[in-house]
Parts: sequence; structure tokens; C-alpha cells
Amino acid sequence: MELINKKFKSIPAYFWVLLAIILAGAFLRTYNLREWLEFRSDQTRDAYLVGDVLAGKTSLPLLGPYMSYSGAGDHSEENSFHLGPIYYYFQIFSAKIFGNQPYHLAFPDVFFSILSIPLFFLFLRVYFGEKLSLGIVVLYAFSAYFIGYSRFAWNSNLIPFFVLLFLFSLYKFLASFEKKMYYWAVLLGFAWGVGFQVHAIIMVIFSCIIFLSFLFSMKKNPTSWMKWVVVGILFIVLNASQIISEMHTGFSNAKTLFNFSSHDSSSTIAEGKFELALNDANCTIEANAHFLSYYGSKNCSYGISKFIPDVNIKGISEVLKNKVYWLTLLASIIFSFFGYFLMIYYVIKEKKKDKKLFLSLIVLYAGITFLFMIPLSSSKLDDLRYFIPIFFVPYMFIGFIFKFISEKLNKKYVILATLIIFPLLIFSNVVNVLPRVNKLVNKDRTCSSHYVTLGELEPVADYIITSLDKQKNLYIGGNSELSAAIDPVVYLLKKQGFNPVKIVVAEEALKSTEKNVFFISCKSKFKDIYNYEKIDNIYVYKIKN
Repeated sequence: MELINKKFKSIPAYFWVLLAIILAGAFLRTYNLREWLEFRSDQTRDAYLVGDVLAGKTSLPLLGPYMSYSGAGDHSEENSFHLGPIYYYFQIFSAKIFGNQPYHLAFPDVFFSILSIPLFFLFLRVYFGEKLSLGIVVLYAFSAYFIGYSRFAWNSNLIPFFVLLFLFSLYKFLASFEKKMYYWAVLLGFAWGVGFQVHAIIMVIFSCIIFLSFLFSMKKNPTSWMKWVVVGILFIVLNASQIISEMHTGFSNAKTLFNFSSHDSSSTIAEGKFELALNDANCTIEANAHFLSYYGSKNCSYGISKFIPDVNIKGISEVLKNKVYWLTLLASIIFSFFGYFLMIYYVIKEKKKDKKLFLSLIVLYAGITFLFMIPLSSSKLDDLRYFIPIFFVPYMFIGFIFKFISEKLNKKYVILATLIIFPLLIFSNVVNVLPRVNKLVNKDRTCSSHYVTLGELEPVADYIITSLDKQKNLYIGGNSELSAAIDPVVYLLKKQGFNPVKIVVAEEALKSTEKNVFFISCKSKFKDIYNYEKIDNIYVYKIKN
């Protein structure tokens, strides 16, 4: 017992603080997960695949989710580039262990999001030490943006964890290259092999970093090539299914990766290199601020461009009318400019070999990401989620700012900055996410195909089932606002053993002469004509008996 007490007392204080942060972050990522789970067409597609594999109807897939804006231009699944299947394997494993339910398929997303909290601490501690790293990790754990992206099933949600694992293991791998330790090579191979299949953007970025790191390390110590063999073997093993698929199809999937669509007439695409680079800078700056504060839209507003006459002189007067927007944009520009400046400043200034290597790796990664995103910086790819691969950068800016203040100013200024910056950022996250949380709590969710939850859809399916009076066949359609909700409802009905037929053209549901026709709408104009049930703000009409 005395030995246990000694070991307990020997645990550093920062461990308990980190544990509290992890538990708080885990609570925010798991609270009421089933009811508030976002469940749309993409999640339905994956749920069908997982169910078919578990039922033995199909074998394990050789390819994974498809990437939009690749292929022949129609953005269809058949003609688009497919990632590796590792994300499907995670979902299949989760469903096998916990049961084949929609919210169980999101468990891998939640798990890796929670695990990214302690990993981020280890990552930051390399340069900033325990105390400052704990403060920064609090901001990440309470980030409304990353909490939101951890609470539903989507392959992109795994990016933060595997970006951190890749960079941390690569740093450790390079820092200990002359030592006979292979576990960092194993971790690096795992991070690269899985990350390669999580998203097309980090697939390219990771591979570029690996290639440059290989050249650097071989020049430094060519006798340690065996460690790279371990990395390569693990990468190949994890991507074996893709390799098999490509060999059987003549590399048809790989060819579509470089055939980005130019046929989307609904998107306005910047043509010149300067415009694309400016768009990239715009969205990078806005992403840095949005990830930290959750202020503003999730889409890039290209605010900086509106102040450059040659780009959009008409936008200046419109932006100046919104003083809050202007002040926020100005603060975002100053924050990013100062952050990147300090990053370069400390790379140059740093004398310790390992820390200089770490910062150099971060600069290399951020630089390659910026260059890679230039050709992708068009209006059709304006969602800030495309910049999640550099999600950690603004958090590091906070660290650089506090390091700079502590070195150049009195300690009281550090305390003042702490009392201002940290509460302000946490408050911004809470204030900006609170309206959505209130709607979820009060079951007053917005009727929209862009954000539908399992808590809304399951009662819809239950109402339809109770209205069928033990019959199994039915037809279902919906208006344009809820078009993306129809597939999930059809899926839920099929899981209960019913035979729903989706009516593609919504108006046909109202004219149908078939029996058991249901129509889902955000509008109440049919409530005096048909029997209905209102679920949150969704009207479920029974058109025909």
C-alpha cells in the first residue's frame, strides 16, 4: 500500500490537469450523441455498406469513400476518385463490437477526437513545455468547431488525430534517427498508411513530407535506411487493398485523381495564379481564426480580396457597412501575420537541435500545405474544412505569442494576456454554438437537409411505422429543403424490416395513387388536407391510406 501511495504521489500535477481536460473534452464529444448525431446521405451510404459486409452480402471493400470534384465532371460515385477503405474498416469493427446502429458507426470519430487531446498535449510539449501546452489544449478541447466535427461519422473527422500522430512520430523518428529504435518508424508508417486513406489532401501532403524527410535523413545518415524500410512496409501493408484494386483495374482509380472537373458551371473559379494564391491566403487566415473562435461562417468569405480594388472594388463599401465583420477580419489578419512571423522568428532563433528540427518540420508542413491548396482555392471549395490539415497552426500561434510576451515583457503582461485571450476564445466558442445547442435541447431544430439529426429522423420513421398498420410496403418523398433526409429515413425503415420506395420527384408523392404514401416537408400548408405528425419542425404527411 505504501508503494502504491509513493507511486501515486510521484505522478506529476500536470497529469491530473490533463486528465481533467480529457474528461471534459470527452463529455462534450459524447453527450447525447445518439439523438444529436448528424445523419445524412453520406452517412446512410456508409451504413448500407457496413450492414452488407456484416451480413455477409458483400466482402470487405477494396476502396473507400469517394472524393467530390474528381473524375469526369458529374461528381458521381462511380466516376470519382476513391480513397482507401481504412475508414470503412474502422466502422465495420465498431459495428461488429457494439452493434450495427447509426451512432455506433460514429464511435471511431469520437474515439480519435478524444485521443487527439492528449496527443496534442504531447505534440505541443515538445516546444512549449507543460504549462503553456495545457492552456492551449484547453482551447482545443473546448473548440466548438472540432467538437462538432467529432460527433458524426465522416472520414474527414479523423484528420486532426492523424496529422498530429504523423508530425509527432516523424519528429521523433528524425530526432532519434541515429539510435536503434524502431517504434517511431512503426508509428510513422501507421500514421502515413492510415492518413493516406483518410483524405486526398493529407494523402498528398503526407507523401511529400515523407519524400523530403527521406532525402534529408539519407543525406544525414545513409546507413540507417532500414528504418525507412519499416515505414515503407507498414505503409504498403495498410494500403494493400488499394494496391490490389489498382492492379485489377489498370490503375483506373488513380487516374481519376488528376482529372479534376472543370464542368461545374455553378461555381465561379478564379483563373489567375495571383487570384488563387490570394484566395488561399484569405481562407487560411479565416480558418486560423474560425478554428480558434468559431466566429463567422464555416465558408471562406474571401474578405481580404474585397479590399483590393483590382479584385473586387464593389465589395469595399459593402464590407465597411459591417463594422463587426471588418474588425474581426482585421484581428484575424493581424493574428495570422504575427503568428507566422513569430513561427519563422523562433525557427531562426532556436539553438537547441531537437526543437529547431520540430519547428522546421512545422514550417515545412505549413508551407507545403499552402502551396498545395493554391490550385484548389476556388469558390466551389470554399468550405474551411479543407484547411483542417493545418488546424494546429493557430493554436501554436497562441503559444508563440505567449512565449514572445514572456520573453519581452514583464510577467504581469503574461497574466493579463492569459486573463484576456483564453476566456475570450472560450466565450466566443460558447456564444457562437449556444443557439444550435439550445435548438437541440428544446427540440426546435432547423428544418434543413444540411443538418438533420438521428433524434429527428428516428421519430419520423417510428411515426410512419405506426401509421402502416402492420403493412410493409410504402412510398416516401419530400420537398427540396428535406431532400437529403429521405435516404436516412428509408434506411431506418429498412432496418426495421419495411420496404420503402423513394419517390424521386417530390411532387409525385402528392399525386401518387399508390397506397401508403408519405411526404416529408418543412412546410405546414398541407396540414388541413392530410393526416400529419409534426416532429421538431418536420411535417410528416400521410398522403394515401
